[in-house]
Amino acid sequence: MRMIRPLRNMLILGLSSLMSLQSFASEGTNKTWAQQLAQEKINPSEQSYCYTDSNGNAQGDNLDLRIRLASVSKLLTSLWAIEKLGVNYKYETKLYIKGDQLHIAGSYDPFLGNEKMFYLISQLNELGYEKFETITFDKNVLINPDVNYESDTYPTINANTMGKFVKNYFNTASWSKDSRDEYATFSNLAKIGKFRKSVNFEVKNVKMVEANPFLGDETAKVLTLSSPELYKYLKQMNIKSNNYVAETVFRQAGGITKFPEFLNDRFQLTDEQIRFYTGSGLPTVIDGSRKDNYATCSIMLNLLKELKNSIELQGKTVEDLVAVPGSDGGTFRNRIISSDLKNSFVAKTGTLMHTSTLAGVMSTQTGFSFFGIFNQSTDISGSKIVQNAMVKSIMSDLGGPKVFDYTVEGFHSYNNDVLKSFSEFSDFTSIEEGLH
Repeated sequence: MRMIRPLRNMLILGLSSLMSLQSFASEGTNKTWAQQLAQEKINPSEQSYCYTDSNGNAQGDNLDLRIRLASVSKLLTSLWAIEKLGVNYKYETKLYIKGDQLHIAGSYDPFLGNEKMFYLISQLNELGYEKFETITFDKNVLINPDVNYESDTYPTINANTMGKFVKNYFNTASWSKDSRDEYATFSNLAKIGKFRKSVNFEVKNVKMVEANPFLGDETAKVLTLSSPELYKYLKQMNIKSNNYVAETVFRQAGGITKFPEFLNDRFQLTDEQIRFYTGSGLPTVIDGSRKDNYATCSIMLNLLKELKNSIELQGKTVEDLVAVPGSDGGTFRNRIISSDLKNSFVAKTGTLMHTSTLAGVMSTQTGFSFFGIFNQSTDISGSKIVQNAMVKSIMSDLGGPKVFDYTVEGFHSYNNDVLKSFSEFSDFTSIEEGLH
């Protein structure tokens, strides 16, 4: 696993030294906050909002209140991932072929689903392979056919389930009508040459193995299927709020055991200040008790600043990683975003039964501002009204928006009129290069 710690030397500071968090009252934003909460009848004592002014000082209300993060957690999962792996990291699935046997060496690729597996079979057909007697695979092969769909439950991943998936993909004669239709959709809408119009494959035996049987065997042919760069995966994860991808990336980085160490080593933060139970922001149950990711608004301001710093040190911008409301769809598709705010901020939403959150980075006439709005209420629609109003109010307090240059980037375009059941897809694809 590639570490990029040398890039971080200039930023290994205590959290308190990253920015001044002295809180000042902002008459305009505080007035909007109070009025909106009253209008929506939301208890102000359980709500928090904050943002940084042009001097880096924090303003807002209840800055040190412990708040549930919900899917805003994915921003910190992104921070951890790009620091540990690097923004240009690629997941490389290796195929070792010898005679009538294939071994798949996985890479914990979080987007190893239908699109990528269909593509893999198509590419093998292109190379002349149509049948294997035996396919083996290792524990790093994580297949989730439904990776592109919303899911609140992490799927079962073990030798049995992965074996069934592999056997099903590589026996095309037994594909269901839905599988054939989905393959045809990917084939018809992909770039020319990415998919064959039809595929034919057969395998007899499939099993998980502890060791690669062909490792070091110079007579075995080795093919590599590379993913897009990590930041593109994370961008899609944040746009769609993909819980499976977030949790998979979180677990790959070390999960609930290593994340507190990262927060403590880098920012001197303790479990009393911030705690993660999942990488997605979904709650979990431990010993019969529900557990939610939590932090404070003031802590989030600092970590959002660090997210922006970290990705810029690696040659990218925060809009390369986080959704741009007004341009990117995803969780913002049903939000009413004022046209003058388009391409002027990036943000992540979060929604649970009793929580609605919004946090990100604004581009304003006085510079960049980091913000968070955390509503702990079952009135989700009312909370979103409050958040939309606060974004406008904060922008106004900082002199108005400063639009940045942003164009939605994709690998190919999907026609939503043709996709129908795939209407929630964007132009994102989990494949980029052929087998090589």
